[in-house]
Amino acid sequence: MLDPGGRPTAARRAVSRATAGDTAPWTAQPRRHRRRDRRRKVSRARGRVRRMPSSALTSWRKRRNERLDDLLRAHRSVGGSARGRRWRTTTLNEALLLRLAAEFQGFARDLHPDACDVFAEWTAPSNPTLRQVVRARLIEGRELERGNAHPGSIGADFGRLGFDVWPALAVRDGRTAAHNRSLERLNDVRNGLAHANEAKLAKLRAEGVTFALGTYRKWRRDLDILADNLDAETAAQLGRLFGRQGPW
Repeated sequence: MLDPGGRPTAARRAVSRATAGDTAPWTAQPRRHRRRDRRRKVSRARGRVRRMPSSALTSWRKRRNERLDDLLRAHRSVGGSARGRRWRTTTLNEALLLRLAAEFQGFARDLHPDACDVFAEWTAPSNPTLRQVVRARLIEGRELERGNAHPGSIGADFGRLGFDVWPALAVRDGRTAAHNRSLERLNDVRNGLAHANEAKLAKLRAEGVTFALGTYRKWRRDLDILADNLDAETAAQLGRLFGRQGPW
């Protein structure tokens, strides 16, 4: 049975499928579903399958971001939300930058022991004593306990898990160098403000760093992405090291 164009009719196609053991009716897949399936295939090929976040990342997205949002609302109550310079918000701008640095340090400090727990558990699943020894060595003297979450301390502490953090993150996301730079600048500002180092702050201003709300927003966006990437890459590296599915 052929249609006017010489192609098999729908009835003929149905018979053919039934003969082949396929009785399900054929329907065209919506275009949006085809795009979604292609994205999933690309994600699997690149090792970017959707996954659950770690408890540290969940806390960053919720509790830590809520505290930042509370401070931002206080900023708006003083300076308003319209465009233009706000003479009365200088101290609040500085408080936002200090809080952003503190919350990101808290995120990194939470993520590292979570990863160490997984490393120790997978190394010695049936030996609690050895597991405790491995974990103790991984967290002993870590830099994130003593100082800021700057690129050097993150690289040193997460490097104990067996991978070079920043090169791995650069492969995952081509914007990593810019995120790294934002983190460095944020910590420079944090140190200058926390220690009331006017010479350091003047030097940063001379280099073009502004302590404005726009700077805070940009750095926060960059750290949001960096937190996601660090969480994902740590999970992926642990999975590859032990030949297992990601730990969270």
